[in-house]
Amino acid sequence: MALKDRNLVVTKSQAACLIALRDRKDSTPKIAVHAKLDMKKTAAALGELERLGLAKRDQPKKWHATARGKICFFETVPDRSRRDSGVPGPGSQRLLELLNHPMPGREIAERLGITKQGTRQLLIKLHAQGRVSFADPERAFWLVMRAGDKTPILSRDEERVLSAIPPEYATDAGKISLAAGMPESKAQQTLESLIARRFVEAYAGFQGGRLFRITAVGQKHPQYDQSARRAQAPRLPAASERVRKVLSAILDSGALRIRDVSDVLREPHQSINALMQYLKRKHLVEKTGQEPSAPYALTDEGLATLTEMTRRRAA
Repeated sequence: MALKDRNLVVTKSQAACLIALRDRKDSTPKIAVHAKLDMKKTAAALGELERLGLAKRDQPKKWHATARGKICFFETVPDRSRRDSGVPGPGSQRLLELLNHPMPGREIAERLGITKQGTRQLLIKLHAQGRVSFADPERAFWLVMRAGDKTPILSRDEERVLSAIPPEYATDAGKISLAAGMPESKAQQTLESLIARRFVEAYAGFQGGRLFRITAVGQKHPQYDQSARRAQAPRLPAASERVRKVLSAILDSGALRIRDVSDVLREPHQSINALMQYLKRKHLVEKTGQEPSAPYALTDEGLATLTEMTRRRAA
């Protein structure tokens, strides 16, 4: 290695930028976040690294380390101190007051009424001061929080799946995967993670499947996107008004024989008998005893079906 490389001296900010370049950060904002510098200091440091032959731009906004910059040894010296560099200005203070929970960068820009670029510069400066942190440093403005915020952060997949679950009703993994725009196997895996974190609960659904409902904690999570596409309600084993009346009559009485159902609904015995056999095959009703005249009661699936039918009727 050349003697001049052994004697290479750079400032701490220049060294931090060079390390960021070696870690394949290629844009000024990404380099600034990685180096924990504001945009102005990052631009100055990159300019000096370019002058020293340690960095170069292939495109106006793309940086990378040169061959020498990738392997050189260097010593560091402190940066020249800047007056009031750690004191948040009025814009930064407004942003910090707004950031009472984790929030996407785009939402911060909208609520502050400033451009995305201006918001980006404020956030990078506050990050350099140690006042904010980013949930994903690779995409820093996806989700921003105050430093020290203990809110549990969801992954991108968890956020998409959670936001696809409607607050009004439970639904199945297939409907959730469609709304979230991901394969059902991936949605299923993500749902298990959300269940373990108590943001979603699961219970027996229709025809041996499972239904998923968002919990109160999940609905209050700041990453639950209120404007996201919601999953549709699951398909019911039976959905006619006649079936709803039969199931409702049985629930009201606890259990009913076929002739009792016929009397309540004022329908022919033969017609109700055929319907009850259909509901039995669908596992919505079951006999309470072995004798031929034993009354029928709702199964758990029958109760879940009636509950969902009633909800949809009232909606």
